[in-house]
Amino acid sequence: QRNIQNLPIDIQTSKLLDWLVDRRHCNLKWQSAVKVIREKINAAIQDMPENEEIKALLSGSYIHYFHCLRIVEILKGTEASSKNIFGRYSSQRMKDWQEIVSLYEADNVYLGKFGC
Repeated sequence: QRNIQNLPIDIQTSKLLDWLVDRRHCNLKWQSAVKVIREKINAAIQDMPENEEIKALLSGSYIHYFHCLRIVEILKGTEASSKNIFGRYSSQRMKDWQEIVSLYEADNVYLGKFGC
């Protein structure tokens, strides 16, 4: 017998958003939250360090949550000298990207594998 957990879920694409909202994977107002996040990403992109991996991430047409997480991880290395005595980053660049990640997480906009 097949394990029930391994069975695929059949959802019509036209009803996907309703399904995500109904199961509280996605906030009903996620589109307005994404608009704010996209604006912050566009502003943060203007001030980026010279790093090949960051260039590769930013060269794509759509930067999503997992790209932002990776950028924060890279910045932890490049901005390590900007930590204060409390262990927080004083770099505006790092603060901007951490804010973007927290906005994604606050509104469940990232949705893990769904990628709203």
